[in-house]
Amino acid sequence: MGYNKIISYGNTLEVYEYERDIVRLVGRTRRNHEDTDDDMGMGISGENPLPDEKREKDSGKRSDNARRASMAFRRIVASNLGGPTLPTLVTLTYRDNFTDLARAYRHLTAFIQALRHRFGKAFSYVLVPEFQKRGAVHFHALFWGLPAEIFLAERENRTIAQIWGKGFLFLKPTDGNERLAFYLAKYFTKAFLDPRLKNQKSYVASRNIKRPLEQKGPFIMSIVLEETVPTSEPVVDRTYQTKWLGEGRYRVFKTNHDQP
Repeated sequence: MGYNKIISYGNTLEVYEYERDIVRLVGRTRRNHEDTDDDMGMGISGENPLPDEKREKDSGKRSDNARRASMAFRRIVASNLGGPTLPTLVTLTYRDNFTDLARAYRHLTAFIQALRHRFGKAFSYVLVPEFQKRGAVHFHALFWGLPAEIFLAERENRTIAQIWGKGFLFLKPTDGNERLAFYLAKYFTKAFLDPRLKNQKSYVASRNIKRPLEQKGPFIMSIVLEETVPTSEPVVDRTYQTKWLGEGRYRVFKTNHDQP
């Protein structure tokens, strides 16, 4: 029985199936070589690359790491979409050319604490930083559970902007469409690759944010799918060859119900 993986988030189910089970490459790496769609079949070479080849390899590795991290981040955002609570799109900027991300994160913490003091702790959020062309930091975020009346209050007296107090604040109600996950992931990828974010977080999220559910291992996929999506056809279904696990099959199902 081959290796399988299921990732469930929101109303989406990603299914990975492989011919063979995971093999540990003794003497080369302690990492499990898991040729999933995330890994794109990249293996470990025993050769010592030349400088130009090493730079090219390192660049490819960074891009591949960014792609995997962006996909994981997108799943986190999508885990919180599609439910009865619609998110609010929030943009936080500085009036000055503020470039210190570490201090900006401290400002952000104070802002969140002030919102909790004002509106309670029930809301959740996920947020990514971005540097403007001039170098200034700003943030893109989705908030769930903020009271609906904040939009009226913002138009009348700029309540949330005053709580932020650092510059411009933009609020926009959304329909909760899964496109929002791709929208925020675009900024996440940019932040992930930005050298100015070295040793800094590429995103922050509240503790009460929903996370994807993941199942791994050799199990009978047909039984799991019958219990989860008994009548659904996949919206994506493709096969590909991997270096370590043989032929792989990747499918995406829409379950039409929210993750518990």
